[in-house]
Amino acid sequence: MQKSKQIGIIVDDLSASQLSYYLIKNINEYLEDSLDDFVVFFENAMSSIIAPEFSVMAINEIWNFEGVLVSTSISSTLSMLKSSSPERKVFYVWDLEWLRQHGKEFENTIKAFASNDITLIARSQEHALAIENYCNVKMEHVVENFNIKKLIRTINNE
Repeated sequence: MQKSKQIGIIVDDLSASQLSYYLIKNINEYLEDSLDDFVVFFENAMSSIIAPEFSVMAINEIWNFEGVLVSTSISSTLSMLKSSSPERKVFYVWDLEWLRQHGKEFENTIKAFASNDITLIARSQEHALAIENYCNVKMEHVVENFNIKKLIRTINNE
């Protein structure tokens, strides 16, 4: 089996959450039959909900990451935008953060969605519609619950 591109994913942390569960579970299952290389970068160090069978590093290591980099939050997207190393940048919009108090700063939030350097992927059709209404950007990709095979196909076909 041919090794594909290196894929890095930035998360806030890997503690008990739906995102951490689907991310770790799906990557672990995908790696059972694959030689692909995954690295998960975290913003906050916490113990994992499930034992990852891939590399896990602090976000300050993205400066040297040259593969496809996928962010999962507005904060991690803004950090990713500052990095010049990744081959491609993808924002997998897992959460509608602007609906909560800490995400209501429109001018800062919109930077994560409005950059031409980023491919946007929504978690669901409902999320895609909400993002289109909030940001006035067309969501062309939907990958439900961090389906790794579909995420890789979407990235490779972009």
